[in-house]
Amino acid sequence: MSESARNAFVVGLSLSQSGDFESARGALITSMLADDPEWSSRAAGLLGELFLERNDFAEAEPVLRRAVEAGHPEWSASAGLALGVALAGRGDAAGAEQAYGAVIATGHRDHAPNAWFNLGTLYQQQRASRKAVVAYRSAIESGHPEIAPKAMVNLGFVLFNDLHDTAGAEAAFQSAIDSGHPQQANLARTNLAAIRQLAAQSSGTYAETADDVDVSTGHGEGDLHWKTWHPK
Repeated sequence: MSESARNAFVVGLSLSQSGDFESARGALITSMLADDPEWSSRAAGLLGELFLERNDFAEAEPVLRRAVEAGHPEWSASAGLALGVALAGRGDAAGAEQAYGAVIATGHRDHAPNAWFNLGTLYQQQRASRKAVVAYRSAIESGHPEIAPKAMVNLGFVLFNDLHDTAGAEAAFQSAIDSGHPQQANLARTNLAAIRQLAAQSSGTYAETADDVDVSTGHGEGDLHWKTWHPK
């Protein structure tokens, strides 16, 4: 393990947290080019994420590919997730799908559920609703405490708004409520109430029009999740 690569990474991380992008970039490139099996892949992954935060997908892609190709069990998986976001941002849906699939294949406890979720949002953007349902359900089956409730809310959105499966949407939202997640349970509760209000309106119970209620998704159509943590 190269001490210089580690030191450069730590400096780059600190500079990135203080908002000094250009200096952080230089330090991370130094670490990345050291070809250290541990720190260089971490540096490439972090640099790619910094580019993503600036919506610079073209710059993000090559450094993230470098991190993925390093084959590190932790950092390559997180970089693969970010690579999918970069490719989706560049309009390469097929490439993004492939990147997410590679992360899913790792079976990583955090990144694989995230990849299923991102794949669901990718399909949702493409109006491939049935594929989105499969992806969101896979994210839910992971049981991940953060990702699964988010996937439940997005699944309910797709089922209700795109596939007109009211019963399935109600079940998805109820699952999110039952999860007890502080944000997603509240959003699911609001959405479930909206569905029931729409049903009541259609039966003539309420005077309001359907335009008064809305079923929303917790992350919109395209908010993709790739953020990773970088312990010192």
